[in-house]
Amino acid sequence: MYSALISDKSLTSTLPFISLFFTEILLSTKLILTALFTVCYTAMIFFHYFCAMLQVEFEKNIEKLGVSKHNDKILLAISGGIDSVVMANLFFAAKFNVAIAHCNFSLRGKASDDDADFVEAFAKSHEIMFHSIKFDTENYAHRQKISIEMAARELRYEWFENICKQYNYSKTAIAHNKNDAVETFFLNLVRGTGIKGLLGITAKTETIIRPLLFASRKQIENHANKHNIAFCTDETNSSNKFVRNRIRNNIISEFEIINPVFLQTMTENINHLSQCYDALQSLKCKIIADVSYTDNDIFFIDTDKLHQTGNEQLWLFEILQQFNFKTERIADIYAALDGESGKKFFSPTHVLLKDRKKLIISVLKSDEYLCVEIDENTEKIDCPVSLKIEKKENKNIVIEKKRNIAFLNFDKLKFPLILRRWQAGESFTPFGMKGRKKLSDYFIDKKLSQFEKDEQYVLESDKKIVWLVNHRIDDNFKIDENCKTVLKITYEHAEKKD
Repeated sequence: MYSALISDKSLTSTLPFISLFFTEILLSTKLILTALFTVCYTAMIFFHYFCAMLQVEFEKNIEKLGVSKHNDKILLAISGGIDSVVMANLFFAAKFNVAIAHCNFSLRGKASDDDADFVEAFAKSHEIMFHSIKFDTENYAHRQKISIEMAARELRYEWFENICKQYNYSKTAIAHNKNDAVETFFLNLVRGTGIKGLLGITAKTETIIRPLLFASRKQIENHANKHNIAFCTDETNSSNKFVRNRIRNNIISEFEIINPVFLQTMTENINHLSQCYDALQSLKCKIIADVSYTDNDIFFIDTDKLHQTGNEQLWLFEILQQFNFKTERIADIYAALDGESGKKFFSPTHVLLKDRKKLIISVLKSDEYLCVEIDENTEKIDCPVSLKIEKKENKNIVIEKKRNIAFLNFDKLKFPLILRRWQAGESFTPFGMKGRKKLSDYFIDKKLSQFEKDEQYVLESDKKIVWLVNHRIDDNFKIDENCKTVLKITYEHAEKKD
């Protein structure tokens, strides 16, 4: 009985402490929940603020680009992806007069058609004028001998320009963003470029505006999430089949690990390069006036005066770029500055002649590519097709059985070789055969299309065909046991302007 009373007393004295303990827990929990609510609410406020800021910054940027909602009618290039659909919604909110254009490049089968249907429905839901076109991009790329990416670019920009003229649109708006500009920097860096190619993407041209270049991809994604904007997802964006995707997925992501604000750093770098380029252009104008002149649409460069600049390789590069000469070809021209006269160099649009103390540049005539001379020291030509030329001793030569590679008996060749289009009635002895065969019959056997026949080149030596380019060599010029030197020629592709 006594012990029971003691236990009751202990319990009674402990109860206030237990009550206080649970009260503290409840108060702590309340404080934690209040803090969590405050953090979440603040985050939500900031999220809404930054989403609203995108619209504000967009309208400020549009104004900087000199586009007026009262005077301009804008054609919106809408792929259906997040960037272009967000751009369209920003234009809608800003009350611009717009129309929508969509290109179906037929590269992803049903997915391409689904994107086209989505954009058409999107335009109808907003009661916006809709233009669309379907391209056979792969066929165009094959005919023009260019990449799929370049083919798509050429097709869409030409179509946009035609639509703008037909319907009197002021500009075409493209939804490139800040990430795209940085990717373009690295894409051009890998390909080889001057300072201009490192400036990313131009915000405005005569016919194009890119009003989202100020925004990062993350900002665009946040805006889409906040406003529940529906868009199409292109599964090929995650594929490293295309060079741009490899740069985006592999290279830039690594830089962002090293520098978390890499995107902003690169944007500042590009801005600095842009300022340098503007200063260089001002100086270039003076240099060009000092070292060159034009007479009857022919451009002349005085090589003595070019040497006097002290930076002749730099200025030669800057001058010749405007005539569409590639970096490697300009390097060849620079190496030939003090060489013998008479050598010609080709770009897709011009021909340059080395003549004593001058470089003479003229527009390429339509038939000038029909006959190109190749001397025995030539290592590469770019036009009309791209050929890499290597001279090797006939020691342990591995013959690659590829139709785009010719292994010729150098000892039997007479230079210069002539690269030209084939002519009706010509014949050769295909490798491995004894009798001669007309080229026209060979084409029929190989089921070549009319286009392929029209674009077919031959390489000849002393008026004899030695190689039907990208097909088969003549049996008379094959490598035999007496051959000491081998000429290896690799057909690559035709050069096209970017």
